[in-house]
Amino acid sequence: MPPPPPRLQALRIPRSAPLGPHTPVRAASRQPSATARRLWQQGVDFTKVREHAKAQVCFEQAVSLEPGDALYWLNLAVAEHKLGRGLAAVEAARQARDLDPASLLYCNFLAERLREQHRNSEALLVLDQLDAGTARDAHWHALRGTALAGLERHHEATSDLTHALTHAGQDLPRMRYAALNLGHSLAALKLHHAAAQCYRMVLDLDPLALGSALYAAHYAAWACDWSALQEDLTRLQTSLNAVRNSAAGIPSDELAPFCLLALLDDPALQRWAASHAGNHQMRGVASTDEPRPCPRPNGRLRIGWLSSDFHHHATAILLAEVLEHLAGDPFELFFYSAGPDDRSPLRQRVLATATRVHEVASWANEQLVQQIRADEIAVLIDLKGHTRGARLQVLAARPAPLQVSWLGYPGTSGSPHVDYLIGDRVITPLEAQGDFTEQIAQLPHCYQPNDSRRSRPAAWSRARCGLPEEGVVFASFNQAYKFSPEVFDAWCRILAGCPGSVLWLLVPEPTTQQRLREAAALRGIAADRLVFAPFLGIESHRSRLPNVDLFLDTFPCNGHTTASDALWAGVPVLTLQGRTLASRVAASLLHTLGLADELVRCDIEGYVQRALQLGSDAQERTQLRHRLEAARRDSPLFDGRCFAADLRQLLLRMVARHDAGLRPAPLAADGA
Repeated sequence: MPPPPPRLQALRIPRSAPLGPHTPVRAASRQPSATARRLWQQGVDFTKVREHAKAQVCFEQAVSLEPGDALYWLNLAVAEHKLGRGLAAVEAARQARDLDPASLLYCNFLAERLREQHRNSEALLVLDQLDAGTARDAHWHALRGTALAGLERHHEATSDLTHALTHAGQDLPRMRYAALNLGHSLAALKLHHAAAQCYRMVLDLDPLALGSALYAAHYAAWACDWSALQEDLTRLQTSLNAVRNSAAGIPSDELAPFCLLALLDDPALQRWAASHAGNHQMRGVASTDEPRPCPRPNGRLRIGWLSSDFHHHATAILLAEVLEHLAGDPFELFFYSAGPDDRSPLRQRVLATATRVHEVASWANEQLVQQIRADEIAVLIDLKGHTRGARLQVLAARPAPLQVSWLGYPGTSGSPHVDYLIGDRVITPLEAQGDFTEQIAQLPHCYQPNDSRRSRPAAWSRARCGLPEEGVVFASFNQAYKFSPEVFDAWCRILAGCPGSVLWLLVPEPTTQQRLREAAALRGIAADRLVFAPFLGIESHRSRLPNVDLFLDTFPCNGHTTASDALWAGVPVLTLQGRTLASRVAASLLHTLGLADELVRCDIEGYVQRALQLGSDAQERTQLRHRLEAARRDSPLFDGRCFAADLRQLLLRMVARHDAGLRPAPLAADGA
């Protein structure tokens, strides 16, 4: 699972934009039109009462009469933006900027609209083209920083965002905006402790800034700064209570539901957070949920795949073989790729299954919606949810008759425009339907696809891995934000009860390693009982995995691809099963392998005792490895062809129900 998206926050449109008289920047060949001014004033009045469609008509007529008036163009741009017409807003804003290239207001407004549409290179160019004689303000630096961050140039972004923060003066919205986005860039640079400090700064300015409270707790968890985490969780709970009890709510663009997954095992809260964030995604989006039949150009159903992960990424690793067996009658596969082209063999393998590939990283949402409709997609599958690179606004516009969430985000999208969430009996039992805004659609086995062609290289020696030659090796290669203090307590109890054992963790940051050593020492565990592994390429990672005797899963967010990689290598995975989808993933893998009784526990004490039993019983661990070896060949978990057949049937059930005029409803794995 990717880290939470560093969501670049948007500034509010300047209140002054539609107000006050304005002298045209360029001299007109005649006196300013009284009619244009009257229309402009009507548009201003409509804007004040949020009648943006009427305002847009007035401003459009005004600019047709006075095309040299920059403010009229800006007002038109504001109206187009409020109506969700991003492309039109950009063009009108560009007209305003071109008429007055020395205007900081016009420059900033155009850059913000471009950045919203993922056109960060253009936004950066607009900002850098501002007339040299115009003083840059904190807003300009903040916008430049967010554009750089959107281009993954986070080191440069921190400079502009720091400047914006220090020069915002008493302007609290500007300070909040700069601190929030500076936190996002620091997080992307894996400076988690510093990122958490930025979010706390926002929270100090506004105790009800729920998004920042959530980010602060999440990145304290990333840094394993558990003394700060407790205070962060208290502030988060205070903010949550206030916001949930407030009719007014908060700016939803600050809320990242992903951050809740590893903090709380609370499905109702996760649904609320996703819906709250989803409501923001829908603002200004022209949507239609009018049912229409699934198109079948050339007699085939077109399945659209929307993701930024069609490169060397966990999602592509899992999907590759399934896509190879899914392509062909009755489907055509269309890919909307919003991520980088890493030219990897994996990317080539995945995209080779497509009938058509669109590279949409720099596309505006409107353009993407239009393309999906033009492609006559029957079922659009979103592989991102609330993770980095998500395009949920596209789904809110309903470009396809059926829209489905799967694989990339372990929870509900919260969007009423997503019809189904693909799961299985374990992660999405039908009695949990109330935890999801989508209808549950169950696959007969595990929801997670796997590739039977994934490599299984020769194992490295313990010495090469930096491990002791003797003693049990416990490991957890999940990322550090999933290490809850409660689970770390359990791990230390396991180490204490299994003399000579070590705990192998994937934590490359030295400061985080030191915090974990100190936490272990407080629990009576010597520092050398923790062994830290570096991040490696996938082949090297698979080579070191066989040295693990028992993989200890995290909670409340389990390992996903990490867990199936361990099982593929023959390593038993002991997991804790909770109530949320994210806390049931490893249990689903183990149920499919027929090992749930041996390796799934539902309480922390049972988890500790089972780990101690396995740690002291080499014979049982060997037996489990033998069973995993057989399952690797025989289980449906590692059978991509079988999975593709099951997925094909599930998609056809969705389509058949839709074309029969029936609303989406839960689809049980048994076909009932």
